[in-house]
Amino acid sequence: MAFEDDAFERMHKIMTDGRSAMMENMNRVHRGEPAVMRELAVKGERTPSQLADATGNSPGRISAILSALEKKGWATRTIDPENRRHVIVRITPEGKRLVKLHKQAMDDRMRWVFGQMGERRTEQFLDLLARFITYMSLCGPDDPVPDEAAIAKAFERTGIPYDPAADRVNVTPITAHNTSGGRHPGGMPDDTPSPTHPAA
Repeated sequence: MAFEDDAFERMHKIMTDGRSAMMENMNRVHRGEPAVMRELAVKGERTPSQLADATGNSPGRISAILSALEKKGWATRTIDPENRRHVIVRITPEGKRLVKLHKQAMDDRMRWVFGQMGERRTEQFLDLLARFITYMSLCGPDDPVPDEAAIAKAFERTGIPYDPAADRVNVTPITAHNTSGGRHPGGMPDDTPSPTHPAA
C-alpha cells in the first residue's frame, strides 16, 4: 500500500471512529442544542427549517431541540404576524449569555490542548493544517486536478509559502480515474466526464 493510501485510511479512521469521545463531543456541539443556540446568537431570528438546514438536523430533531430550549428559557417560538404559517425562533438574553460562556469554555479547552501538545508540535500542527486545507480547497469533486500554477496560486492567496514536499507523489496531473462504467469508485453516479478523485 502506498503511503498516501495508508494516510487516507488512518485519517478516515481517526475522523469517523464512532467510539471516539472527541467525535461524540463534536457531534453534540455541531448538531445539538449548542449548535442551534449559536446559530440564533449569530444570525438572529430564524425559522425552524433554517435552523435544520444550518445545523444538519431533521425537522423532527429540530422541533425536539427547540422544545427543550423553550423549557429551559433559552429560546422562544412565536407565530410570524406577517405569515401565520411560519414560526419565528429567537434566542433569549439568558440563552445569549450561555452561548458566550460556552464559547469561552470551548476556547479554554482548545488552549489546554495546545498546551498539552507543546509549542513545537502546535506550530507544526497549525502549519500542516493550513497546508492541508489549502490543498483540499483545490479538490472539488468536479474540479480538474490542479497543475503547479494553480497550486502555487492557491498558496499565494492564503499567504502560505508554497514549498512542495521533496517526497511527494502524483506530481503529474491525472487525466482520468473513472473506470467503473459511469459510476464513481464509491458508488456515486458520475454526471460529468471530469476526474472523479483529484489528488494534489
